[in-house]
Amino acid sequence: MRRSVAVITGIISLFFAALTSSSVFASASATGGTAQSPAATAGSEARAQTTSMPVASTPARLTLTQAGGAFNYVALGDSVAAGAGLSASAGQTTADTTCDRSSYAYPYVIAQTYHLSLAHLACSGAKVDEGIYDQQDRQGIEIPAQLDVAFSSIATPTLITATIGANDVRWTQFIRQCYLLRCGTSIDDIRAKVYRADLRIELYRMLYEIYTRSGGSPPRVLVSGYYSPIETAQCLPTDRITNAEVAWLKMQTESLNQAIRSVLPYFSFAQYVPLDFSGHELCSAQPWVQGMEAAAPVHPTIDGQAAIAQAFIRVLQEQ
Repeated sequence: MRRSVAVITGIISLFFAALTSSSVFASASATGGTAQSPAATAGSEARAQTTSMPVASTPARLTLTQAGGAFNYVALGDSVAAGAGLSASAGQTTADTTCDRSSYAYPYVIAQTYHLSLAHLACSGAKVDEGIYDQQDRQGIEIPAQLDVAFSSIATPTLITATIGANDVRWTQFIRQCYLLRCGTSIDDIRAKVYRADLRIELYRMLYEIYTRSGGSPPRVLVSGYYSPIETAQCLPTDRITNAEVAWLKMQTESLNQAIRSVLPYFSFAQYVPLDFSGHELCSAQPWVQGMEAAAPVHPTIDGQAAIAQAFIRVLQEQ
């Protein structure tokens, strides 16, 4: 992982400061403003230091009924957000093709619903440190860091969505291991726990980067969890995966979601979006995930992407 000692030291100190002190959190005042700690209101000089807390300011909510709907919407993430396995749109760039981006991906549904201008930056294989805040090597092609592109213009995005973390915890690798070999051992439990601990630090870094790159006035950020793709092994070869392994995978998905969710309360501008494919898993009558022999196994179908979009839209409609 490409991190400087200074940056990681600052992130760790901020993380533990958030855990041990309630004074770093912003609270709404009676007039609708924000009551901040002295450290948070020390001005631009204080914000330039690595000890300033990114939860210090509360961003304006996205006004979805604003005339014209001229918003800058940036979609970050991995293959789920990219739309892997679905048809590519016409006029795709080399990066779009390399990243498996599809116009059926949920960011397009959100953008079309609210008439937003969309920068679809999600890329298959992306992790937080290799894809979101640092560049990603994808099939020998260097994909710029998604945050670098997101903040490459003068204006700060108004809305950012992200589905990220599965590759950090080797989610697909575990599914493949369960399907081709065996999984769910105590060693697998330990590996998964270590990966989740690292993911928490990486997500903290991602949100901190968004805060600093937006000059302390961050946009609204929605970060999703993940759906459980398999509920039962009844439609799969019994010699490939057992119901016990399916149950273990489901438990790991829940733990992954909890790891993602646990970081967001430390950033007042970030919200969690739960994803639920209950009744539409792999062996259901109407699955929202692609089959094990598909181009992108257990990734969302077009209907699955639409369901994810609706999950984000429900949170966007909250006041």
